[in-house]
Amino acid sequence: MNLAQRLTRIEASRTLQVKEKAIRLKQQGIDVVDLTAGEPDFRTPDFIARAAIQAIEQGFTHYTENTGIKPLREAITRKLKQENQLEYQPEQIIVSNGAKQSIMNALFALLDEGDEVIIPLPYWVSYPEQVRMAGGKPVFVSTMETGFKMTPEQLEQHITPRTKAIILNSPNNPTGAVYSQEEIEHLAEVLARHDIWIISDEIYEKLIYDRAEHHSIATHFDLIDRTIVINGFSKAYAMTGWRIGYAAAPLPVVKGMAKIQSHYTSNASSISQRAALAALTGPQEKVEHMRHTFEERRNLLLRELGSRHYFSMARPEGAFYLFLRVAEAYGYYGNGQPINDSVSFATYLAEKYHLVVVPGIAFGADEYIRISFATSTEELERGARILIRAMEEMIQSRQERR
Repeated sequence: MNLAQRLTRIEASRTLQVKEKAIRLKQQGIDVVDLTAGEPDFRTPDFIARAAIQAIEQGFTHYTENTGIKPLREAITRKLKQENQLEYQPEQIIVSNGAKQSIMNALFALLDEGDEVIIPLPYWVSYPEQVRMAGGKPVFVSTMETGFKMTPEQLEQHITPRTKAIILNSPNNPTGAVYSQEEIEHLAEVLARHDIWIISDEIYEKLIYDRAEHHSIATHFDLIDRTIVINGFSKAYAMTGWRIGYAAAPLPVVKGMAKIQSHYTSNASSISQRAALAALTGPQEKVEHMRHTFEERRNLLLRELGSRHYFSMARPEGAFYLFLRVAEAYGYYGNGQPINDSVSFATYLAEKYHLVVVPGIAFGADEYIRISFATSTEELERGARILIRAMEEMIQSRQERR
């Protein structure tokens, strides 16, 4: 029996594959430094957990409205107005099982077979595969020479009659790049001239450093009428396992997304919805504490790695990742195998040094690796020391061979 052809068009998540390698090493009793985490290492704040427990105790364990309970959708609209200057009605909100599902819902609602979707590169690992699963064609715009930010000129050059949508992610995973208000406005000027949908992934909006600010493209040039704003609770509130996210969009889009969601997951977890409501309406001090801690950890990595001539990186202004160019080590032979790309580099780090990182090819950038600073200071210090030693050993050995 043959499997579906669509499986040949997509790849499994490389970030999850690397995580599984770390788990296997740990199961063997090996002391592993794991810098792959795509989630905060903090516990979900207690007041949020208590709201979930209370929901269970009250018997709030049944189906809800497909788009989410109304109190949560109302709280989301208040949040969007107060924090993002975006006006929505509760009917324009759909709550899903994580922001990832929200994006998938949007793509299925928007794309016909062969439609093009512009994706700045480096990109979050799932964007291209989600586009392909929905029948679309990802069109990549390299930002490697523009500070990991797409320019208006690049955007204009990649728009074709087949372009149906663009995915923007600020703050960005994996680079930590944050578009300024001026940069967002310039992109908006281009998009205002074209009939293109915008999927704005803003999941890291609360994790910003160096006094940078988050700006939603939906606030410019009436683009709110063509924008699907994606957000959730995983990153800001340390709720990755709760699987709760949402989208805000024009009503016809939300209705389409709701129709799709009704057939493959129904509503998001009722208990998680109650927890999300508590997150939005409760105290926010824990969010700021996490943000401040991440900023300190980022600064540690920049101090440890930033002065090394064989590394190059952009200073991340948001999220909790450092995107590090390691191509200076390529050409080294480790254990008889050539180190010539990010996968072989990451594999060698894991096998010889027991340091686990994510290869940059997962994000479309094969000369890079992604390091997460969503882990303890001690682990980051250990990881930085190991990475420096590994790089220097590889570079020295390669030079000796010449």
